[in-house]
Amino acid sequence: MAMDFESILKDAMSALHEQRDKMLEAKRELDAATTSVTSRDRMVSVTVGPQGQVISMTFHTKAYQSMAPAELAATLVTVLNEARARMGSEVIERIKGFQDFSGHLRSVTGLAGTPVEMDELLKPLRAMAPAFGQEESLEELRASRQEEFAAEEQAARASSEQQAKQDEFEAEAESRIPTGKQEEFHG
Repeated sequence: MAMDFESILKDAMSALHEQRDKMLEAKRELDAATTSVTSRDRMVSVTVGPQGQVISMTFHTKAYQSMAPAELAATLVTVLNEARARMGSEVIERIKGFQDFSGHLRSVTGLAGTPVEMDELLKPLRAMAPAFGQEESLEELRASRQEEFAAEEQAARASSEQQAKQDEFEAEAESRIPTGKQEEFHG
């Protein structure tokens, strides 16, 4: 029994909406998720957020005051890395459920086993959505902002290097024998 295109489209859209709702719920849960880890000696606890950002750090004892800087740093790095790894595992576990949505959608629409790529299959459906094309333009905007950030960072680094050279030149100038004329640095 063959399904008509309208039924296939309706089933596909229903599956897409259901998947979108699940993804939004997962995003809300992940946005609020935190993971805490305490060091083996119970001296410090660290809580991180879903992107590995440090939410809090609590020292339970004053043992850190008598630790060598390298020892304290090693303890903090270990606790932070463990907390980030646990959060990463939680995020991965949460999104694993969305891994085979294309197979689910193909079975719902009766297209299971078709060699068509999922993006190609969804293109007509995406074109019907009011927000079609916005995803691509958002990605382009993000990429251009990332490029701008990198360029600004490079310019700041170059300026900092230039200032360091100028400072070094001025420091060396004080030790030079005065020549009667002011020297200017050109990096």
